[in-house]
Amino acid sequence: MNTDAIKRFLTVLSSKVKLERGQLYQLVQSAEVGYYLRDIQSQHEIALLLQSFGYPFNQVGKFYESIYLFRSGQYDKARELLECVADAAPARYRSKALLSLAAVEERIGRFEESLRLRLQISAIDDPVRLLEVHGSMAARRGIEGEHRAALRDLERFLPLAQLVGRRGHPLYYTFLNSYAVELAESNRTQEAEQVASVIAASPFISRYPEWQETVAEIAARRKRSSFVAVPHELNLKYPDPRVRAAVDFIDANLHRTITLSEIAKAINVSVEHLSRVFKIDTGFSPIDYLIRLRLEKAHQLLKSRFLSVKEVMAAVGYNSKGHFARHFKRRFGITPSEYRKRAIKR
Repeated sequence: MNTDAIKRFLTVLSSKVKLERGQLYQLVQSAEVGYYLRDIQSQHEIALLLQSFGYPFNQVGKFYESIYLFRSGQYDKARELLECVADAAPARYRSKALLSLAAVEERIGRFEESLRLRLQISAIDDPVRLLEVHGSMAARRGIEGEHRAALRDLERFLPLAQLVGRRGHPLYYTFLNSYAVELAESNRTQEAEQVASVIAASPFISRYPEWQETVAEIAARRKRSSFVAVPHELNLKYPDPRVRAAVDFIDANLHRTITLSEIAKAINVSVEHLSRVFKIDTGFSPIDYLIRLRLEKAHQLLKSRFLSVKEVMAAVGYNSKGHFARHFKRRFGITPSEYRKRAIKR
């Protein structure tokens, strides 16, 4: 159901016309689509509407409202609703609620509780839900540095992922994203590139910044054999004024996602010309320079007690905790959390 159809549906509902049960299930399906396509506004409207009906639709509505709260950063309110759904909803939504509760706990840094909740989910007969549970557990292992185990788990569930993929489900590409990351971490570069090409062709990629980061990172790996450090002097003056302008633009926008095209547009040159003159003056591609600049700033910010690791990650423009941890560890040989603990003890 597209957005216009949802609006017409909501108009009919607002006039208190009695709906057939089948139509309510169709509305639930629309909420599910909004969930995976990250259309949180439509999802939220449907969630509030479903709560005005009886069981089980009221519980389903609570679940989707909790997802809206979670994605809006309202973690305590999201947890409260999810706990309610986990206690009272039909079995399918109880497992979805537990998985989402695990995501909430992980987001706030309670990793042991997150793992406990995932392990609590049992007897799943829905292939999509099964893939979501095991894919998220494998991704968690990868973030913690257990790359061999994460890759083994992902390959074990690859046939199930392909089954889900044949349905055209976005979760297939989320699974492939984790798989591409772990292949790259295991130096299976050619396979990682093949998987990344599938992700890049996904019709949903514009809604998932973390997929875009994976595709860009794997492409960058192909173009370099080593990861060389940029100078620590972040205010270094380069000969070409266009390069200096690009560096200033990058430095001013570290807190958000920026693209090569955006940098080029800011200094009024083509992407090709930017890449060429930037490499001549700095020795790095603009994207490599951006990554290292972010890591240098994160390295400094993590020495402070006043910002959490998550806040540091956001301050230097990372959307994905996994990408941040991998880049930081590759640069400094230690995870951000470990570095923070050591810095505070000094």
